[in-house]
Amino acid sequence: MRRAGGLAAASALAGCADTMPTEQTAPPGKPTDRPPSGSVALSGGQAFLDGRFAPATVIIDGDRIGAVGPDIEVPGGLQRLDCTALWLIPGFIDTHVHVQFSAPDAILAGGVTTVRDLGSPPSQGLALAAGPSPLRVVAAGRILTPVGGYPTTSWGSDSTGREVRDAEDAVDAVREQATGGACIIKVALEPAAGPVFDEGLLRAVVEAAHAEDLAVTAHVGSAPLLELAIATGVDELAHLPLHDVTETEMAGAAEAGMVLVPTLEIRGSDPNALRAVAAFREADGTVVYGTDLGNGGTAPGIETTELRAMLGTGMAAAEVLEAATATAADHLGLDDVGRLRIGASADIVALGADPLQDPAGYDDVRLVMARGRRVLDRL
Repeated sequence: MRRAGGLAAASALAGCADTMPTEQTAPPGKPTDRPPSGSVALSGGQAFLDGRFAPATVIIDGDRIGAVGPDIEVPGGLQRLDCTALWLIPGFIDTHVHVQFSAPDAILAGGVTTVRDLGSPPSQGLALAAGPSPLRVVAAGRILTPVGGYPTTSWGSDSTGREVRDAEDAVDAVREQATGGACIIKVALEPAAGPVFDEGLLRAVVEAAHAEDLAVTAHVGSAPLLELAIATGVDELAHLPLHDVTETEMAGAAEAGMVLVPTLEIRGSDPNALRAVAAFREADGTVVYGTDLGNGGTAPGIETTELRAMLGTGMAAAEVLEAATATAADHLGLDDVGRLRIGASADIVALGADPLQDPAGYDDVRLVMARGRRVLDRL
């Protein structure tokens, strides 16, 4: 029986990695990190609307999109930004990051305007979510794991991991994250790095989360633990499961209503992984973009390597773009990002080439606006 894919109000931030890069800074440009001021028209470009690019003008009014379409009359005296030969897309949404291993400015400058942090100390993800940065952050808070479980004995020993002792403590652990502002609960099911939840304790975590109207996302490291996650009602896979996952297993995850954040880049070249994601999609599973930013090899901003891998699963180019914008926004319950439409947050990226023709276009970021702030300008 297919269950609903997650809770309607669920949002989150996540990521798990043993090898983490040093903090990265924004690339050179003309950052203007200032509050939104007045109105500006982006004219002459091709805007991604309703699944395709079409000529359109976008008018920004403060921190919101005031108008968008092909026949917009730009009032006299309004500042214009010439976007001729540019492709305008919504700011990317990365649904799996670890913010403690990067800098908000670097993430923004690369074209990502919203992130979900799936595991960090309370002073990082949840603190950023409550702060004034133009980078929109939603967060899971700490990763719940059994005593001695992943990642508490490795990279998560900085209080990213929160050990859960018993069913009563599971309720307390979930409530701590919820009270801190978490929009999803992250659990670790990684047998290669310590103890893992048994069915009773994992079920206690999931039930406590659902009682708080929060979904549960899981780092899964084996076939039996994928079965356990499905059986106990886990709503999302924070990675494509990290064992040699089969097409049958992933079809079963889709049938169970799970949502998948594949994070394919961290696996390297893995044709089996591409087939597994394809099977998940063929079984009507929802795939959203996420990079596991912080894991070795990943970089802040739009990760073209991840997008190419998603294309390798059979996803159409427009579907991949939507997985990082509209579909991700819907999954996170964020109704004012992910689309270029009137009233939406003014989160816009201008690219120097059509990314639907060649994903290399995502590497050519010319302009980034986040909440109406021009945080990168290479026009």
